[in-house]
Amino acid sequence: MQTALHRAPAFTSCRPGRATCVRVQANSGLVSLVKDIERDQMKKDLKTIAIGDTVKIGLAVVEAKGKTRTQSLEGVIIGEQGTGLSKSVTFRRIFQGVGMELTLPLHAPVVHSMDVVTHGRVRRAKLYFLRGRVGKAAKLEEIVGAAAIKRDAATKGEKAAAKK
Repeated sequence: MQTALHRAPAFTSCRPGRATCVRVQANSGLVSLVKDIERDQMKKDLKTIAIGDTVKIGLAVVEAKGKTRTQSLEGVIIGEQGTGLSKSVTFRRIFQGVGMELTLPLHAPVVHSMDVVTHGRVRRAKLYFLRGRVGKAAKLEEIVGAAAIKRDAATKGEKAAAKK
């Protein structure tokens, strides 16, 4: 019995009598295999974060003699890219008056923890305008009260819909 992985792909010619153009029929079993592998490697305990959230991220830092410690950084999520295993966020923080941005893959082993400190009220998908701002001008308005409860319910609903 042959499985989807052992079956040879079917080659067909685009035009009869010409060997220059060849179509390859992809095995549908390979796509589901890749999705299964990705699902196994994804982190299960990630909190739902959104653009504008102030988060505290724990990063694994390798020191001398192979020792590893967790470095805690606090900043704002200013953008998201990708989906699934390749999802990453752009994280911005100000340290001693200098802006620092990191693009972090969420499912990488270097990211130990991600805790949401505050939810920011934003009206854009990318917050690149914060790059040109300093001090109080770089602060985002915080979502509190009923709006915060509504936002949490909406993000939980999105996450449940994504799992199905």
